[in-house]
Amino acid sequence: MVQESLLEATTAHAPALAGTGDARDAADAPIAWNRDSILFSSCNEDSGSELRAFGDLSGKHVLCITAGGGRVLNLLAARPERICAVDLNPVQNYLLELKAAGIRALDHGAYLRFLGARECTARLATYRTLRNQLSAGARAFFETHPQLIDAGVLFQGRLERYFHRLSKVLQWTQPLGARRLFECENIQQQRAWVHRLNSPVFRAMCETACRRSVLQMFSGDPGFYRYVPPEISLHRVIYAGVIEHFTHHLARKNPLMQLVFFGRFIDETALPAYLNAASYDQIREALGRVQLEIRTARMDEVLPQAGPAAFDAFSLSDISSYLDAAAHDQLFADTLAAARPGARLCSRSNLHHRALRPEHEARIQRDRALEHELSIADHSCVHKFLIGTIR
Repeated sequence: MVQESLLEATTAHAPALAGTGDARDAADAPIAWNRDSILFSSCNEDSGSELRAFGDLSGKHVLCITAGGGRVLNLLAARPERICAVDLNPVQNYLLELKAAGIRALDHGAYLRFLGARECTARLATYRTLRNQLSAGARAFFETHPQLIDAGVLFQGRLERYFHRLSKVLQWTQPLGARRLFECENIQQQRAWVHRLNSPVFRAMCETACRRSVLQMFSGDPGFYRYVPPEISLHRVIYAGVIEHFTHHLARKNPLMQLVFFGRFIDETALPAYLNAASYDQIREALGRVQLEIRTARMDEVLPQAGPAAFDAFSLSDISSYLDAAAHDQLFADTLAAARPGARLCSRSNLHHRALRPEHEARIQRDRALEHELSIADHSCVHKFLIGTIR
């Protein structure tokens, strides 16, 4: 569940959105982003979805939202020529700098230990060997907050800390069979456990954790459900999405659900590409030759500045979930203006993807079959997709 900090921020926290009476008024207020802390630190979005949507990116120029940096690094597996990574929160970009510096300097095992996926007692010492690769802003941030490095920065985002707390609650589901779910070797075996696990007690615990008020209080995400239509019951739809995903895809292969249920990664073979032993060297080689541009700015600044025919692929993550109607329309107008002929678009949105303006829709040849498939297969279990080729 990756939510990107690409909107104008004015205060440290989001306005209250829980309940029904004040929700409409709150939805009209600007989303307030925190720009001095890590909101998302791991790769909570399934980059496999973007890689399927884009295919081979050899020689291509890609626009990607930074967030935790993982999706930017995972896209290196498709061999682009250039990636422009954008985030309004400079700290998210500092995190990407740090992750990239680690890949350049460390072998796979050392990298996992440094980030926090494996045990380590010398992360600060490792950081000192990397610091000269970082910008002055990134150095100042991490040296002001050394505890983030020491604790394993991969799990220090506000959302990841929420997952850690949530996993403590979900430990109570293990006697019901939750751990066994992640031990299943095939989907038939897992479906039997899903049927057994899908009990009123398990459902109540999970749905409570996904209520608007709980997410607002603990997740640190200022707009996850901001523009979800009020008739959509957030907690029920999230729960149903997870159950449907588990009915078709092995839980053990979902790193996000590992974080949600256990607060850590329990199966390294399921790690995202930039963390995975099977693809780590490929990512490192690509990082050495791909032009990586990191920009701290709003999308309505970056896209117009890029000019026409600037990009071959757009990984828009789920920023549309945080935009009001006018900004949503402007995002897609700017995207279409910056697209080369035949550019690919992959846009995510939380639980519900709003319709485009007719003139924008007419410019995109939608791949609705892939959109539907990824709405079930994607590790987030909550994202709806808009995927297509820009004409």
